[in-house]
Amino acid sequence: MIDSLTEQTKDGGKPQFFLTGYTQAAAIRIYAFDGRIDARRTPYTVEVDLALIPGYGIQIQELPLLCRELLQGQLDGMCAVVFTEQRMRIHAEKLAVAREQAEEKKKQRKHLASGGAETDWRPHLR
Repeated sequence: MIDSLTEQTKDGGKPQFFLTGYTQAAAIRIYAFDGRIDARRTPYTVEVDLALIPGYGIQIQELPLLCRELLQGQLDGMCAVVFTEQRMRIHAEKLAVAREQAEEKKKQRKHLASGGAETDWRPHLR
């Protein structure tokens, strides 16, 4: 079934992943997903070490979405995936870049807005 899911994905059908729940033992949480293409369902799991996430600025509420994104990027047919520390680091770096870009845009808008305010505008009297 995994092979047919992977083959269909290569042919253009994109699997959709739906969170079905999670289990937890100590600091390891395992999220369960159903991968679906057409009427076919395949179970997937993503394992996360919760002790690592604070160091990368990841909140526990973000994990289901991050795990789903991880599965969407996996096209090698693996049904059990680990959200590794390396992937957490990559996510943290993306967040840092996005924050920097947002701050830069904010500065640019402030600069443009203040540039017009500095000129002394007076109506022409004729």
